[in-house]
Amino acid sequence: MFAKKTKQRHVGARLLVLASALAVGSTAYADALLRGRVNDADTERPLASAEVRIAELNRRVRTDSSGNFTLPNLPAGEYTLEVQSVGYEPTELVVTVPDAGSITENIGLNGYGVTEEVMVTGFRASQLDSVQDKNSADIIKDSIDANDAGKLPDQNAAEALRRVPGVSISIDQGEGRYVAVRGIDPGLNNVTMDGQTIGAPEADDRRIALDTIPADVLSKLEVIKTVTPDLDGNSIGGTVNLVTPSPYDDEDGFMIKGSADIGYYDMNGESPYSASAAYSQVFGSENQFGMLLSASYSLREYQSENVQTDIWEEEDGYYIPGEMVYRDYTLERERTGVVANFEWRPRDDFKVYFRNLFNEFADTEQRIETLYDYREGDLEDQTATSGTFTEGEGEKAYKKRLEEQSISQSTLGGEWLYGANTLSLSATFGHTEQKTPYDIEWSFEVSDSLPMSYDTSDFFPRVTAPGDFMDPSFFEFNQVDRNSQLVEEDLSIFQLDWRHDLDFGDNPGYIKTGLKFTGRDKTSDNTGPSYDGYEDDLLLSQFSVPGKEGFYDSVRPGFYPFGPIPDFAGWEGFFAQNEAGFELNSDDTNENEFAEDFTVTEDVYAAYIMAGVDIGDVTITGGVRFEETESEYGAYAVLFDDGDFDRAQPTRGSSRYDDVLPGIQARWQVTDGFVARAAWTNTIGRPGYIQLVPYRIFDFEPNDDDELEGEVEEGNPNLDRLQSENWDLSFEYYTESGGILAAGLFYKDIDNPIFSRSQTFENINYEGREFAELEITRPENAEAGELLGLELNWQQQFLFLPGFMSGFGASVNYTYTDSEATVFDRDDKLPFFLQSTDVANAALYWERSGLELRLAWTYRSEYLDEVGGDPEEDLYVDDHSQVDFKASYAIGDHFDVYFEARNLTDEPLRYISGKDSGRLAENEIYGWNATLGLQFNY
Repeated sequence: MFAKKTKQRHVGARLLVLASALAVGSTAYADALLRGRVNDADTERPLASAEVRIAELNRRVRTDSSGNFTLPNLPAGEYTLEVQSVGYEPTELVVTVPDAGSITENIGLNGYGVTEEVMVTGFRASQLDSVQDKNSADIIKDSIDANDAGKLPDQNAAEALRRVPGVSISIDQGEGRYVAVRGIDPGLNNVTMDGQTIGAPEADDRRIALDTIPADVLSKLEVIKTVTPDLDGNSIGGTVNLVTPSPYDDEDGFMIKGSADIGYYDMNGESPYSASAAYSQVFGSENQFGMLLSASYSLREYQSENVQTDIWEEEDGYYIPGEMVYRDYTLERERTGVVANFEWRPRDDFKVYFRNLFNEFADTEQRIETLYDYREGDLEDQTATSGTFTEGEGEKAYKKRLEEQSISQSTLGGEWLYGANTLSLSATFGHTEQKTPYDIEWSFEVSDSLPMSYDTSDFFPRVTAPGDFMDPSFFEFNQVDRNSQLVEEDLSIFQLDWRHDLDFGDNPGYIKTGLKFTGRDKTSDNTGPSYDGYEDDLLLSQFSVPGKEGFYDSVRPGFYPFGPIPDFAGWEGFFAQNEAGFELNSDDTNENEFAEDFTVTEDVYAAYIMAGVDIGDVTITGGVRFEETESEYGAYAVLFDDGDFDRAQPTRGSSRYDDVLPGIQARWQVTDGFVARAAWTNTIGRPGYIQLVPYRIFDFEPNDDDELEGEVEEGNPNLDRLQSENWDLSFEYYTESGGILAAGLFYKDIDNPIFSRSQTFENINYEGREFAELEITRPENAEAGELLGLELNWQQQFLFLPGFMSGFGASVNYTYTDSEATVFDRDDKLPFFLQSTDVANAALYWERSGLELRLAWTYRSEYLDEVGGDPEEDLYVDDHSQVDFKASYAIGDHFDVYFEARNLTDEPLRYISGKDSGRLAENEIYGWNATLGLQFNY
C-alpha cells in the first residue's frame, strides 16, 4: 500500500513539474499591480462577482465577496478599465500603470433605473448578486446570496437551496432536509464548506442533512453543476458549497447585526423562537487583521400526524392495503451554529485565514403508535372496496428518542500572490458525530386475535376492529427496546494549488495544478438490549393514558380513533424499579449489538492539471483530474440458527480504484447581454457506507419437510462506484435591469447505478449447508442509467414600469428531467431514485420605500422511493407543493421588522403504493406556522 501512495505522489509531482516548465516558457509580465474595490455608488454596498477588464490586454478578473479585485503583473502603460455588473450601468475609466509598485482604483456603479423610492437594496440587491455571480462564472452554476436567503421564509440551508433551478429537497417533519441536484440522490452530491468537504454525521450514507445548518450563519450558498478539475470528482449531481462570511466583506471593516423572532405552530399551538448575532471588525495599523464571529440558535417544537398502510397487495383480484398504522409525533428541534473566522492580510498579495464552524442539532422525538395487523385468518364478505378478515392482531407502542448531530470543522490556509503566480495551501480537520443517547420503545400487543374489516371506498383507507381494541386491559406487554448509538467521523484534508498566469500567443490565460489528500475514519457503535418478557403478566391498563383526541380530524373527522396508549413515564418508572424481572431477548439484543457496528477508513489521493484561456469573447477551461481511492471496512457477520443467535464473527473488506476525470467547458459572450455555455465533464459517486461494509445477517431454519430455508442480508464491499459522463449546454440572456432569461440542457450517462437486489435460490449449497430455498438481499451495481433534462429560469425586476408598479419583481424556474435505469429482475425501465420529473419555483415580490413583500411557491412531482417486485409494488413519494409568504419593513437605517408564514396550503407528505395508482401508502400532515421577528444591522 505504501508503494501505491508513493506512486500517487510521484504522479502529482510530475504534474507540478510540467506546470512549472510551461510557466517558465510563458510570457512574463512587469511587476506592477492594480487593485481596487467595486461598490454600489448610492449605498456603498460591495458588488461581488463584478467583472473588471483591461480592454487593451483582454485581461479580466471578478471581484471577491468584499467587492475587491487585483490585477497583478501589468506592463507599464495607459489602459482603459471596463467595469460592469448585472443591473448596473457599465463604466469605463483610464488608468496609468507605472513600471513597478501598485495603484488603487475604487469604482462606484450606478444602479439601473434607481430612484429614491426604488433602491438597489434588500431582496433586489441579493437577486442582482446571484444573477451577476452566474453571469460572470466560467462554469454553469447558481447561487443564493445570504441576504437573499434571509429574505425568504426558509429555516435552514436546505430550504434556501430549493429556490435554485434544478434543486429539490426531501421533507422530514415538515422541514427540508436533504438536497437533490437535478434529481440525483443527495448521497451522490458533494457538500463543501468554503470549498472543503464536510464530514457526514449519519451512519448509513454520505448524505449531509442540511436542516442541521441554519442559513443565517452563511454568506452565500452555491450549486456548481459543472465541476472543473480542481474540484472533487465525487459530484454526479453537483457540488453544494456553503460559504461562510469574511471580516473583509463589509465596506467599513465593521459590522454588527442580529435578529430575534418568535412564532406559532397551528397544529400544536407552540411558540418556536430563534435568535442570531454577528460581529466583524478589521483592525491593526493597516487593517491587516480581521475577525468575524457569528452565532445562531433556534428551538422549535413540531407536531405531526401520520397515517400509514404499507404496500398494497392483491387479494382475490383486488388490491388492499397492508397493515394500518396511526402515528402521533411530537418533536423538539434545537439548532446551534457558530462561525469564527480570522484573517491576516499584511499585504495586498498575501493572506492567511483560519475558518471555524461548529454546528449542533438535537432532535427529541416522541412517537405514539396504534397498529392494526388485520390480514390474518380467512377473508370474508369481500367487495371491490371492503372485506373482513376473521383474525387480526394489533399493537400499541410509545417511543422516545434523542438524536444529536454535530459538525465541527476548522481550516487553516493561506494564499500568496507572487509575480504571475498564486500559491494556495490549506489544511482542514473536521469531526462529526451522530449520538443517540437513548432510543426507547415500549410495545403491547392484543392478547387474542380479533376480526378486523377494511374499507377502501375513500382515498383514505381505514380498518375497524371490535370494541375490545379500545380496552387497555386487552393488550399485554410485548417488548421494550433500549437502544443507543454513537457514529463518529474524523476528516483530514490537505490541499496545495498553484496557478500561473500567462499568454497563449496573444490570448491571456492561466495554467493551474494541485494535489489533495482527503482521509476519513468512520465508526458506528450500537448498543441495544431488548426485553420481551416479564416474570408476571403485564397489561397495558397498568400504566395507560387516553390517546390523542381528534387525531386526523382535520383531514377525515372520526376516521382514525387512536384509543389508549402506554404511559411512557409510568412504564419507565416500573422498569427502573423492576429491571431484574424483565427477560432479555438475547437474539434481538445480539443483532442490535453487532448488525449496525462497523468501521470505515477511506483515503483519496488526487492530482489535477487544468488551464484556461480567453480567445476574444470565448473563455475555454479544461483539464484532467486523477483520483485514487483506497478503503478498508470492518463489520460483523451475525448468524442465527433457527431464529436463535449463534455467533457474530468479525469481517473485513477493502477496495481500491483509480479514476481519470477529464473535462472541458466553454463560455461565449455572444453579445453584451447574451452568454452561451457548453461543458463536457466526468464525475463519480461513491457508494454509501452501509452499502460497502461487509455486515451480514444470516438466519435459517428447517421447513415442514425438514429442509433448510434461509435469509441473508448483507453489504457489498465489491460495489463499484458510479461513473457519469455529463454534457451541458445553456443559453442566458441578461437584461439591463438585472433580469435573466435562461435555458439549459443536460444529459448524464451513468454507469454502475446501485440498487438493492433480492434473489431467491432453490436447492443451493451455501457455506456448506444445503438449502431448499435461500433469499439473499444486498446492494449491487446495475448496468447503466440515463438522465436528460431541461432547465428554464426567468427573473425580472420591473423597474421600467411607472410609479408603484416599478417595485414589482418576479422569478420563475422549471426543470424537466427524464430518467431511466435498468433494474435487476425487472423488464421495465424505472426512473432514478429521488428523481422528480418536474421541479418548479415561482416568486412574486414587491419592494419600495423600505417595504418588502414576497410570495413564494415551490413544487416537485412524485419520485421513486422503493423498488418492488413489479410496478404495482413500487413505492413513490407523491408530488408536493408549498406556498410561503414574507413581509418586512425597514424602520430607519438599522432595523427591520418581519413576518413569515410557511406552508399556507397545509401540504402533506404523501406516499403512493404503485405509480399513478391512487393507492395511499402514507400521509403525514403538519399544519402551517408563522413567525414575527426583528432584525438589526449596523
